[in-house]
Amino acid sequence: MIDKRYTKFENRADSLTKMLDIIPSGEFSKANTILIAISYGGLYLAYEISRRFDLPLDFLFTEPLFAPKNSECEVAIVSESMDIAINDALVESFGISYDFIYGEAKRRYDEGILPNIYKYRKGETMRSLNKRNVILIDDGIESGLTMSVAIKTCVKKMCSTIRIATPVISSDARELLETSVDAIYSFYTPQHFVDTAYYYDDFGGVDSALVVEMLSKSIKGADNGNKPK
Repeated sequence: MIDKRYTKFENRADSLTKMLDIIPSGEFSKANTILIAISYGGLYLAYEISRRFDLPLDFLFTEPLFAPKNSECEVAIVSESMDIAINDALVESFGISYDFIYGEAKRRYDEGILPNIYKYRKGETMRSLNKRNVILIDDGIESGLTMSVAIKTCVKKMCSTIRIATPVISSDARELLETSVDAIYSFYTPQHFVDTAYYYDDFGGVDSALVVEMLSKSIKGADNGNKPK
């Protein structure tokens, strides 16, 4: 039996194998299922699942918002649908106004998200999520803020169900998210989370050319009978 307290993933391919081992096989065969990646590392995992289970795939672009005087402190996340998830405790602690948050959200959308939509998705909007069974995928979840904004976006787009699949999630993030989704599947849930990279021996970046290729194939691919009815 694997002792999850001390085992690390060799790389994303290894994390995918371990994650799939704990997800019930029927989760990928439900009607109208779509995979949504929320990071480039998560896109690698989602793309491989898409190929294996013949499922449609899309990507949700997001950008972090940082505290005014601390460029490393994320206080909120904005999605390509202009949904915002805010760390209220940090915003209150730093005395940040919500006018600043909403202004920064618009700036980050214009300067970060919009160029990426054109670069990686050729300006295409996300697929419709109406009546879809969504599986949100990331290669690790630390604070849960990015996943929170992804959930907001999926709910606004009228999906039917939301499940999360990730190799590793902090116990705090799991507690934050589990009341907002139908299920969370994760191989690790450390009590004392370090950061996502810590749980991988090889946590190299995903090449931008590979991102373009994966998203291009996902946009061109048919829904293979999984369209909403």
